[in-house]
Amino acid sequence: MTHEPLSEEIETWLLDQALDDPDILLLFGDLCLRLHAIGVPLERAALSWPTLHPLFQAEQIYWRLGEEAELFQFRHDAERSKDFEKSPFKHVLVNRLDRLRRKLEGPEKHLDFPVLQELHDKGFTDYLLTATRFRVAEVDGFRGGDSGLMASWSTTRPGGFSDGDLQALSRVQKVFAVACHAAIQKRVMVNLADAYLGATAAKRALKGDVRRGDGETIRAVVWHSDLRGSTRLSNEMDPADYLDLLKTYYDCTAQAVIDEGGEILEFIGDAVLAIFPIRGDTGGPEAVRAAVRAMEKALDLREAWIGAAPEEARERMNFSIAMSMGEVMFGNIGVPTRLTFSAIGTAVNKVARLDELSKTLGRMVLVTREVAQVEPDRWISVGPQSLRDFDRGIELFTRACARDAFVPIAAAAG
Repeated sequence: MTHEPLSEEIETWLLDQALDDPDILLLFGDLCLRLHAIGVPLERAALSWPTLHPLFQAEQIYWRLGEEAELFQFRHDAERSKDFEKSPFKHVLVNRLDRLRRKLEGPEKHLDFPVLQELHDKGFTDYLLTATRFRVAEVDGFRGGDSGLMASWSTTRPGGFSDGDLQALSRVQKVFAVACHAAIQKRVMVNLADAYLGATAAKRALKGDVRRGDGETIRAVVWHSDLRGSTRLSNEMDPADYLDLLKTYYDCTAQAVIDEGGEILEFIGDAVLAIFPIRGDTGGPEAVRAAVRAMEKALDLREAWIGAAPEEARERMNFSIAMSMGEVMFGNIGVPTRLTFSAIGTAVNKVARLDELSKTLGRMVLVTREVAQVEPDRWISVGPQSLRDFDRGIELFTRACARDAFVPIAAAAG
């Protein structure tokens, strides 16, 4: 049986998708259904590709007839799966094959991988794996990472795939790869923009706000945290140990901000500048509560680290957290050929001055009245304070519990 006229329709559909903005998960699920509808007896399929992402090294989609396609992501720091090491995917990848077929029944049965035995035991009769290679993110002579697609196709039909089925899958494979190439390029672009700009700034950049001065005035809770004694520590510690300390500090502070919905704007040396945008006219309390949750999480992680660290190392994990609230200008600053998304304004300047003052007052946490008044029982006043470059003093608050220990003044420089 030949599927040629109908597979040509699928190719045309895939080309239309490539010119649009395809979602790879929906695209693969739709493709499998369309192939099944023209008579290709698919009951199971899988699609895999490497990706550029700070957390994940590869992504994979599984589809089964009668079920929605599912996306799985595999972390960089995860141990390589024993299943992958013994899989047809690994064999095709290492040997740079374009195709691998295995009969799962009859005299030609060849179950040389564990997954094939599993499929045989579940009643599958034929297995085909196809691979198409391409490059991702190659710009102006800078070569991106090797990428490509590997897809497996399985059937339970007695006798397996026919020659017509195999021809249809082969015809569709490269056209499908063209459509997926566009989708994967987009995923890479969004992943990298999110990692280096933050989610809000990434969305603005990707929608075209890329000129110097593009931006908007928003209300936000502004967060500033800083590792105490960093200059001294960097001079005294082994570089590798100091980098490990910085990683832990960022896990305490920056990750806590991200976990609670905040946006990291900049890493300024070892300082973290972030915002919690205020959504709508009444969103201030929600933004403050999110920022306070991030603060509590950061301090919990600090205490856990100190509890497990050697006594001589415990004073290393001292950091300040300052928070204010107000309007900030959020947008592009820099020169026309080198821009960054950041925030400027009084609220931003204020948290920087609060951080300076925390050294003098010996408090880990300082916030303005606008932050403290949302949950007043959490805070106690430290009275009116003068801030550098501000004409009038303002009342500041610190945490109303013993856990807000003084930062040792000896460790405050840096």
